[in-house]
Amino acid sequence: MKSSIVQKLLALLTVISESAKPLTFSEITRKSGLNKSTIHRILSICIDEKLVRYDERSRTYFLGPKVYDLVRNAYDGHDIQAMALDEMIRLFDLFEANVTLGVPSGMEVVYLRLLESPHSLGGAQRPGMREPVHCSASGKALLAFLPDKVIESRLKGYEFTRFTERTIDNAEDFRAELAFVRENGFGKNDREEYDHFVGISAPVFNYVGEPIAVLNIWSVYPRHSIDDLMGWSGELKKSARRVTALIGGLAPSKSDLIAGSCAGPHMRA
Repeated sequence: MKSSIVQKLLALLTVISESAKPLTFSEITRKSGLNKSTIHRILSICIDEKLVRYDERSRTYFLGPKVYDLVRNAYDGHDIQAMALDEMIRLFDLFEANVTLGVPSGMEVVYLRLLESPHSLGGAQRPGMREPVHCSASGKALLAFLPDKVIESRLKGYEFTRFTERTIDNAEDFRAELAFVRENGFGKNDREEYDHFVGISAPVFNYVGEPIAVLNIWSVYPRHSIDDLMGWSGELKKSARRVTALIGGLAPSKSDLIAGSCAGPHMRA
């Protein structure tokens, strides 16, 4: 069966979008497997519709602003609470512990939704409640995946208020904690805000690799220890990846974080 023009157009956009750099015509030809006349025709359509841009100086092609408009419109239509609910229920059923969904608000986390365990002792985060980033698993998970330059900017003048003997109270130790999050894919809180609560969190990313929400599992100590919860991190990360995929998101690469941009070099508008 012959490929339709729509299939060929999508194949061409896929080739361009998956490249780490803008592509020349010959590179597009080689990677797509389409003939040159077809590529010329489709690229002309894409440029007219602003799906692709052409840089005359380098003679290369990259995604155009219309692509980002389409993605942004689709993303803005998502209700993160609705998209995350199935995975929250799955985690709740697996571990019978509290499961929350939070979003960043400056150097705090705001909780939007809660599935409360009967073992929470009345200490569950309610919708609208806030926590500082330095003593919460959710805050660490959100902050760790921002670009290095953004992290350093936000830490300037930040007050590491001590809540328990375990609270991180300085920038050096906090940076080490963020390094743990990047390496392992989840944040942890070992009784750092309250003496009797432990928790782990994993981030959800948007279409440019920014952490825009966080799934959190927490429990009461000593019913569960931080080691118990860390043993659940695989399932938590799986849920966060699924929610990220549902909203069309992607995780940033380590090079993106170091370079100071969540969007890869091929994502130019």
